[in-house]
Order: sequence, then structure tokens, then C-alpha cells
Amino acid sequence: MAHAVILANGFPPSHETLTRALGRSSLFVCSDGGANIAHDHGVTPDAIVGDLDSVSDGTMAHFRDVRVVRDEDTEHTDTEKALEWVLAQGSFDMITLLGASAGRLDHILGHLSLLRRYHDRVRIVLEDDTGRAWLGRGIVPIEGRPGTVVSFFAVGAAAEGVTTDNLRYRLRDSRLEMGIQDSISNVVERAPASIRIARGELLVIVLTKA
Repeated sequence: MAHAVILANGFPPSHETLTRALGRSSLFVCSDGGANIAHDHGVTPDAIVGDLDSVSDGTMAHFRDVRVVRDEDTEHTDTEKALEWVLAQGSFDMITLLGASAGRLDHILGHLSLLRRYHDRVRIVLEDDTGRAWLGRGIVPIEGRPGTVVSFFAVGAAAEGVTTDNLRYRLRDSRLEMGIQDSISNVVERAPASIRIARGELLVIVLTKA
């Protein structure tokens, strides 16, 4: 499975989280100031993409041999620019987005919006030191040992025909709708666990660290 990693300029992931993601990827791109985080962790990206208003001079000097794609378009965020650049490089099944939380609710919601905007083109997974989130349709496998906490929410329209397998709080042909019903802090009882969605989509969040 072709996999890329984009490191945004938000809360830095731990070295363990970053190196684990890079270990399963074939392309590593920093979105603007994400390059500062890469520098701090001693890892080298394949490219730095963005308007470059957040990356430091010292980082740019350190990565002087790295490809730099300067894009000053003000209609799109640096993360969007990095996503588009990655997709222009070839076909990817998944893009892991690190550093997506930045202490600002608008940035967090903006990154969540990208999951839906790009869902028909590529699977984007938001990941940090506590868990990962993605948009699921159809059959959604839940990777995690017994005891793993998983929550899921309908986004946009309601999700219908939602059925869970091997989760503690069972749903059978249920309808989930934002503000009416969701599933918070469900728990994997045994593997393999999954969520089946007949119609619609769910934002799935799996906690890797409580």
C-alpha cells in the first residue's frame, strides 16, 4: 500500500510517533513550519511545501539540499498545498497527517474538513501521540487490542445501518446523527473488530494512548 506522511506545523508528534509513521511511508513531506519539527527530530523530508512564512532560516539552511516548493496562494492552507503536491507525485492509498492539532479549534476543524474533502481521492489519517482519526465508509476495520477505546460520529448527513462487530456497546442497524446519537468511548472486546456502515460515513477515532 502506497503511503505518504505530511508533517504540519502544529503540536509536534513524539519521536516515536513520527518514526513509526515514516517507517511505513514512501514519501515524507513537511508543510511549511513542519520542517522545523523534522529538523528537531533529526529526520529529513523529501520536500518542503508552503508559503514558507513559518519555517526558520536555520531549518532552511539545514535542509538546503531538500526540494522546496514555494506556494504563496492565500486561498489554500499550507496543509492543502502539501496534500495536492503529494497527490501530484503519484497514486497513494493513504496519507498520514501529523502535527494537525495546533491549539486552535479552527485549525483542528479545518483539518477534519480535509478528511471529507479528499475522501474520494485518498484516505487521510490524522495521527498524534494519543490516537488516530479518519473518515470511514462501508466496512471499517478497527485495529486495536482488546480494551482499545474507539469513538465514532456521523459527519454531514446521518449514517444509517450502522452495525458493530466485537465492540462492547453493540449497534445493530442503527442510525447515527450529529447532535442526536453517536458512539463515544466504545471499547474493543476482541479482534477483529469492525464497524459496518450501510449509508453515509463516520468520523472514526481510535485511541492508542489513554
